[in-house]
Amino acid sequence: MPDNDACRHRAPRDGAPDDETTVIATPEAVLAGHPVGPRSDGAVCIGCGEALHETDIVFAYAYRPADTVDWIVSRLYCLDCAPSRVRSPTLGVTEVLVGGRLGTIALPTARSHRLCLTELALRALSPPTEGCAP
Repeated sequence: MPDNDACRHRAPRDGAPDDETTVIATPEAVLAGHPVGPRSDGAVCIGCGEALHETDIVFAYAYRPADTVDWIVSRLYCLDCAPSRVRSPTLGVTEVLVGGRLGTIALPTARSHRLCLTELALRALSPPTEGCAP
């Protein structure tokens, strides 16, 4: 898994020490601004292969294993291909399907820009207590 900021965002740590500030946020809030797509100029729908660009309506599947703080966005869908629920939930993993638009975010360290998720709304959620063992 790459170490750059284009692939992962941090979520609040469960059981953080008392001297650390803990922030509780919804998956939509954590994933807003999350970079997506393999290139700075586009992404692809995993369902049909259609090119996705800035301002397109998209749906993203993201997950976070219970023992980590990172959310991983592993699939993007166009409006026509988006599922209505999380298919085959995994026990011990929080999984979400969020819908929104593609925007652009600047990555100053890399001196580049990437597509990102914006204007997000939750479409489906599978908590870590539901699903089949991995």
